[in-house]
Amino acid sequence: MKDVAAEAGVDTSLVSRLLNADQTLSVRPETEERVMAAVRRLAYRPNTAARTLKTARTMALGMVIPDLSNVIYAEIARGAGDRAAAAGYVLLISGAAAEVRTEILEDRVDGLLYAVATAQSVPDLDVPGAPPAILINRRGPASSPSVVVDDRAGVALATRYLLSLEHRRIAHVAGPQDVDTARRRRRGYVDAMTAAGLDVPAELTVESTFDEEGGAASTAALLRVTPRPTAIVAANSNAAVGAMAAVREAGLSVPQDVSVVGLHDIPHASYLNPALTTVRMPLAEMGGRAVDLLLGMIAGDPGGAVMVTTPPELIVRASCGPPAGR
Repeated sequence: MKDVAAEAGVDTSLVSRLLNADQTLSVRPETEERVMAAVRRLAYRPNTAARTLKTARTMALGMVIPDLSNVIYAEIARGAGDRAAAAGYVLLISGAAAEVRTEILEDRVDGLLYAVATAQSVPDLDVPGAPPAILINRRGPASSPSVVVDDRAGVALATRYLLSLEHRRIAHVAGPQDVDTARRRRRGYVDAMTAAGLDVPAELTVESTFDEEGGAASTAALLRVTPRPTAIVAANSNAAVGAMAAVREAGLSVPQDVSVVGLHDIPHASYLNPALTTVRMPLAEMGGRAVDLLLGMIAGDPGGAVMVTTPPELIVRASCGPPAGR
């Protein structure tokens, strides 16, 4: 910075205030251009390590993701990374379990985002001396800071679409009910069925894991119910992919015998056979809102529970049609 100041013929303090976008600084345009030209000629970059020592901030945020191969978490991380970068932060992502967060992230970041997979993996967010932390795509205890999307509205939208096609025997491949997200998705299914004046028999809801294997096993059980369901709403698109495989394995066709729809749009949904109908949720927006909440906590705000209210969007593809005979 001293070299830049000498090159431009100004004080070091002016260079510092200019590069840090000091809003109280009043400087002539030609002076500012002379400083920035010197910055370019000398290829000057701020010393991040020195800035960290001076401000006691790492200018980094951490994000713990349970499954790095899951495209849903990738979309959330994209939104979080874009918002972090806009605020001058870098986002460090770890696929490790929450229990090892101290060793890998706590000493390196100013705040933590946890996209945990199960109720058992929810960390203690209020550890003395640890950086602020929030849950993302999950809710914990009432006092825990968190950011979620309206999963209930998403599954209700999917169920109403199947009802509009005149399905009445609609089943739900539900996520693990010890997870808040899965409970809210099941509630959306029940809401839509009840609003249509339909009963929800216990045998038409099967609890599953959020993956293809769980979706396939749950659907195989549903297809043994008499009379079998004519349509399935899966708690996420991975489970929906497994559901479609189970329908084929049973010698049936999608959507001629069983229609399938899954929550969350995924890149390969259009390339399945048939292409999978999905509900697109504002995942990237959720990631960005989580970073906003976390930055506020770093600045001293208490945090809180936030729901992204951007409406879900139905993406109609070929995996849904009227029930046979309609």
